Formats: sequence, C-alpha cells, structure tokens
Amino acid sequence: MKERPIRFRFNAKKAAEAANLILELSKGRRNYMELVKLLYLADRESLIQFGHPITGDLFAALPHGMILSRILNLIRLGPGDEDDAPWFEVVSAPIGYDVESRQRIGNNCELSGAEERILRQVFEKYGQMDWRQLSRLTHALPEWVDPNGGSISVSPEQILTRAGKTDAIRHLRKELMLFDALDKELESFRTEAV
Repeated sequence: MKERPIRFRFNAKKAAEAANLILELSKGRRNYMELVKLLYLADRESLIQFGHPITGDLFAALPHGMILSRILNLIRLGPGDEDDAPWFEVVSAPIGYDVESRQRIGNNCELSGAEERILRQVFEKYGQMDWRQLSRLTHALPEWVDPNGGSISVSPEQILTRAGKTDAIRHLRKELMLFDALDKELESFRTEAV
C-alpha cells in the first residue's frame, strides 16, 4: 500500500502573525515576494528542526525559486473563503509590489516561542536581501526543481529527505495517522450530538 503524502493544515491566523512579525522587523512594509520567500525559509527551517512548518502552507517551486503557495495566492488573488480572513486583518493588499502590516500584534497568540525565534533568525540572516537575492538563494536549495515556467509542488518529504531527516518522515506519518484517527473519533461525537 502506498503511503499518503504528508500534508499540513494551513493556519491563516498563524501565517498572518508570522508575516506580521517579518513586516514589523522590516519597519512595517516589504516587497511581497521577499515576504513570501522569508516565510518559506522559516517554514522550511521549522520543518527540518521540529517536524512541522509554521504556517502549514504548501511548498512550491516557481521559476524564481521556492515559495509558499497559499500565501502567495492570498496576496495576489485575495481571500478564497472566510478561513482566510485573519490574513487580511493583519496584512494589507498589495500596494504595487509591497504589502504592509495593518496592525501591531502585541502578543502572538498562535506562534510558539520557538517559531518566533526561527522567524527572527531567518530575518537576521536573510532579511537584508532583496527578492532577486532571495530567488537565487532559494534556487540553490536542494529541494528546488526547475518548473519549466510553471509551478511544481514540493512535498515535505522531499525537503526532509534532502536535509537528511528521513527518520522525521516516519515519525510524521505516525503522528498524522494518530491525528486522523482522532479527527474521525471527534467527528463521530459531533454526528451523535446532532
């Protein structure tokens, strides 16, 4: 039996808090491709270090390097449904190629201390780069594949394998099976309650 791919749940509120932290460190405004690439680098680092990304977004290879798919679509296309509302409470629609922080988040409710540290470390290391430099950087990552002008999904397994974290893949699959079982159990309670 073929194992199902590892997928995480996108958390718009956590993604908004992560973006807002990067925007605050950038003095409130940033080129949106730079923001997406910095968030990708933070999600990648969190996946490698802790076995899960910060935002839960889908990873993708584009001609200009690695990105987070849903976040880029939120910025370019606007909200897809009401679950996306937390993003737009915190991050502005594009102003040209820039986005701005719409509000200051005092205490990040969704981000853990470890996730905040990763975001700050990524910003400290790469935050002074422009979108072209970040494109070149993400092109050099081992998971990037040439999408021939399009977009190619990159799985968490690909990132973890290339980072030498194959044990983490087995652990994640077991963990996700337990979450699936818990979801089914909770769904049965919801059904009985109705």
